[in-house]
Amino acid sequence: MVDSKVIESHTVPKEVPIYRLVIKDAFEKLTEKEKLYSHYFSLASWWGSQVCLGQTSVESPVIFKLLQSLFSLEGGDVDKVEKRVVPSQVTKEEFTSLLMYASSFYGNMGNYLSFGDSKFIPRISKESLNKLIESLQCQEVSGYWNQCKDLMYSLDENQRELGIDGTGVSTYYSPNITKVEIEKVQKFMDKNGISGYNTRLFRAGLESNKYRLLIASAKERPVKSHTWEDIQIDIIYGDWSVLMGRVANYLQQAIPFAANENQTNMLKKYVDHFTGGNIDDHKDSQRFWIKDQQPVVETNIGFIESYRDPFGVRGEFEGFVSVVNKIMTERLGVLLKNAEVCLSKLPWTKDYEKDKFLKPDFTSLEVLTYASTGLPTGINLSNYDDIRQNEGFKNVSLGNVLTARKDEYITFIHDKDQKIFNQLFIDAMEVQVGLHELIGHGSGKTFVVDKDGKYNFNTETTVNSLTGKPLNLKEEVYQPGESYDSRFKSLGSAMEECRAECVGVYLSPDEKVLEFFHFQGEKANDVYYANWLIMCKAGLTALEFYTPENKKWRQAHMQGRFAILQIFLKCGVLTLDRSKADDITILLNRELIKTVGVKAIGDFLNEIQVLKATGNATAANELFDRLTIQPITGDWLAMRDIVIQKKKPRRVFCQANTVVNNNKVELVEYDDSPQGLIKSMISRFGKDFSGL
Repeated sequence: MVDSKVIESHTVPKEVPIYRLVIKDAFEKLTEKEKLYSHYFSLASWWGSQVCLGQTSVESPVIFKLLQSLFSLEGGDVDKVEKRVVPSQVTKEEFTSLLMYASSFYGNMGNYLSFGDSKFIPRISKESLNKLIESLQCQEVSGYWNQCKDLMYSLDENQRELGIDGTGVSTYYSPNITKVEIEKVQKFMDKNGISGYNTRLFRAGLESNKYRLLIASAKERPVKSHTWEDIQIDIIYGDWSVLMGRVANYLQQAIPFAANENQTNMLKKYVDHFTGGNIDDHKDSQRFWIKDQQPVVETNIGFIESYRDPFGVRGEFEGFVSVVNKIMTERLGVLLKNAEVCLSKLPWTKDYEKDKFLKPDFTSLEVLTYASTGLPTGINLSNYDDIRQNEGFKNVSLGNVLTARKDEYITFIHDKDQKIFNQLFIDAMEVQVGLHELIGHGSGKTFVVDKDGKYNFNTETTVNSLTGKPLNLKEEVYQPGESYDSRFKSLGSAMEECRAECVGVYLSPDEKVLEFFHFQGEKANDVYYANWLIMCKAGLTALEFYTPENKKWRQAHMQGRFAILQIFLKCGVLTLDRSKADDITILLNRELIKTVGVKAIGDFLNEIQVLKATGNATAANELFDRLTIQPITGDWLAMRDIVIQKKKPRRVFCQANTVVNNNKVELVEYDDSPQGLIKSMISRFGKDFSGL
């Protein structure tokens, strides 16, 4: 029997906040050629995003078919579907609960939260939903329901979150595989230069020494079998073949509307990658993407972020299309112009910084399409270490995502800080996102030796600045075939996000840095204070994303933010008022931020950078265990209960569609309501389930 508290914590809220991504004004300013480019790239992104369903859970693709089929009845008019079943079969409240579940499902592209990896189930009971579906008398809908209803509602202990080794579910791997086995196959992949980004790994049947490494591609190839130590690994191309074919086809159709040669070459490499599955083609696409400076329409697509892989090496599909906000981009350009000034202020020695800062494109974007399991506020790409370090990268700030908020009472923030938190939230986040993406992810070197034995640092003078000793050229240097992800694995994302967040926190009180964002005087002081307040709250509410039973964090950013919270508390810049049994109040000492606060964060930031540069995963795991696992007992568990009790539903976004009529692209927008979000997905996909 599942505890009632567990059930409630995994049940979709009664109200799911839905925000419409405002894009019309920006889109209408595009030329017809730019609109057509956006249209076909959006189609590629959305159809590829169906892969996310299969990357989430075995039931997600079937739940998707169920919802699409159910709400496609009555011509896709949700209100008419409601009239068929309310109040004859279910109550208005129950039908609304179904709409909220559908909104959460579509917003996360699956039945696990994209931010937190926790399963959610409908608030409408299984019995009531069954009654509703039976009344529709639709064989198709009933068929999908019968396939998914048990897993849709199941909260068995190992199905409540994503994980491996008995701590959850993961469709990146077969259910019977262990972390030790994944590690063994990963060593084979590292040795042979095989990237994990667009792969899945399954054990072949019940035999423990045979594995199938699936590579996403439209085309299949003859299976190649390899023997590695005591195991057999079959490399199989053609995973997600139908969807990869559609992605490649739509990208091919976008080529005539490319703005320049870099975009054309980028698209061709994308087509090659999704057709053949070669990760080198995708890396080449990113090289052309980096060279495409200041495009009017900014895009990217592929198996990108590894946050949701419990092992930390396999990428989730995402694709985005956006329009550059010229005014905001000009503001970010000031920061970009002064990036090297910011880099010089970071707390590590020159040996630990890149030999040359490769100035990226840095733009503020208005999102037309973001097809994945969730939307970030900023992005730093490419994620390939060698390209980022040696060739360059791009930063983007997603403006219409960042500004989609309303003033509200903020939990855990002192009454005296409510006004400054609400009024300066967007300004503070502009600073934090800018510094996080450009300086955070864009800074710091890793010590590497290539296959020819050439080192990217002076082996005679460079020392480990934490120990003062010369670098061990075998253990403290990335060997050929190794990457940051392959060394740090499941900790990698949390540590890198923590490092980038620390950069924003560390630099934001600097008067000169704030001038780059056009903040001066008292406004500047308030902005950095608001930024530190935001980080305090984020670190505290991060407790929601920690599972005590498994001693596991379900979200990389949140683990990093909780680590920062610990640094704040240890240095005394922050205290948590527990005078009320059912509440926590953040008390941030403004007078100590620029002194003990900045020093403490600087020391921590330097330690993370040294561990990253030297690839010291053992010490990094010990550090983050000490900061983010060991403390969470007793009082911290009590505070976690309060955080969960007061948590607010995470917002989801309703995105526009594009359609072509008479060779002209039209933008179709939808209401910021469950009905609007559902209608957008019915219009986008209908009941075309090819590939799922």
